[in-house]
Parts: sequence; C-alpha cells; structure tokens
Amino acid sequence: MLLPGVAARAALATITLAAVQLGYPLESVAEVGYVPSSNIEQIPRLRSCEPNTNCVSSGYLEPPNRYMSPLKTLSDKETAYSRAVRDLSTRNNKVEGIAKDSYLHIEVPGTAPGSIDDVELIFADEGIVNVRCEARVTLPPPPFCIKKNCINGNMDQRTRVEEISRVLGLPAADSERMKDTAKWTPIFFNSDRVPDMLEYDDYQ
Repeated sequence: MLLPGVAARAALATITLAAVQLGYPLESVAEVGYVPSSNIEQIPRLRSCEPNTNCVSSGYLEPPNRYMSPLKTLSDKETAYSRAVRDLSTRNNKVEGIAKDSYLHIEVPGTAPGSIDDVELIFADEGIVNVRCEARVTLPPPPFCIKKNCINGNMDQRTRVEEISRVLGLPAADSERMKDTAKWTPIFFNSDRVPDMLEYDDYQ
C-alpha cells in the first residue's frame, strides 16, 4: 500500500497529464478520501467515512446516517467523466481530477462560515459513479430530523452531492430501488449501526 505522501506525489504527477488530455485547468488533488489505483489497489476507491465526522459516501458498508446512493451515468464512463469535468470547470468551485482513475474532487463552501467541504466522484464501470462528501470542519448533528423523507445525519453533505448531481444530470442509482422496496425510513436519532438486512454491494 502506498504511503500517503507517496500517493499524493503520484496524484500530483498524474494531474498534469489529466489537464493536458482534457484541456481543463485541473490542479493537484488534496489528500481526502481518494485511494488511487496502483499495483496493490487495482481499482481506485473512496475511503469510508470516519465515525463522528460530517461525511457521507456510497460505500456499501456505511451505516444509514452516512450512506448515500451512488449516481448513475447515462453514457459510457469516459464520456460522462469528460462532460463532468467540462460542466464543473465552468462553476466557481475549485475542481481537480485524475483522468486515469476517472476521479474528480470539488471544493464547495461548507456549513461553518469560511469552511470547505470536499466532494469526490469516481466514475466506475457499469454506469456507476461512487460519491463521497466530507466537511473539513465537523459540527454536531441535529438531535432529530423533521423534514419529510429525510435521513438524519449529515444532511448538508447530502445536499452538496445532490446539487452536483443536478448540475451533471446524474440521477441516484438507488432512487427507483429505494422507492420500490421502501428500504429507507426517516432516522430520528444519529446511529452508526449497520442494519443487517441492507445490501448495497451491488454498487461496489
């Protein structure tokens, strides 16, 4: 496994190639949840969220308060990635990417004044886009959730991913499945327990 410093330098070297290939001003990638592909890590991935952080991800082992559906592309991976780079680069947010792993990192304003949230996307095979969003400044979660159909836990980070999905025109991959099987119900208390009956490994 690559040490963090080695991985960061490898990512930085790759960024220059990505910028040339795509023709967009991509910069060096911050060390967030991205685990690049390597001889050991054959497939790039996003790290699971740490407990007690304002973070959501599409990792299938995440508990409900940190799980968020992956997104779904409507074209092949390369085309969808290139369009995402183009569309996100026209906004005011800082965008970074690594073409070989179809990875994007977007910095967006966080909840705390002057803070940043890191949104990450990996365009995987079979039309799936894995997602992760983590706040750099952790705030305490609300004690309950009163919005209809909401999931208590990191709602602001969910909103960041939803906004980017709307910009890119990428729907949630789980949307129809959740609607049909009613797997999700509102969670009124912040829990890190992983329910035994939920199966999300289809998307990993």
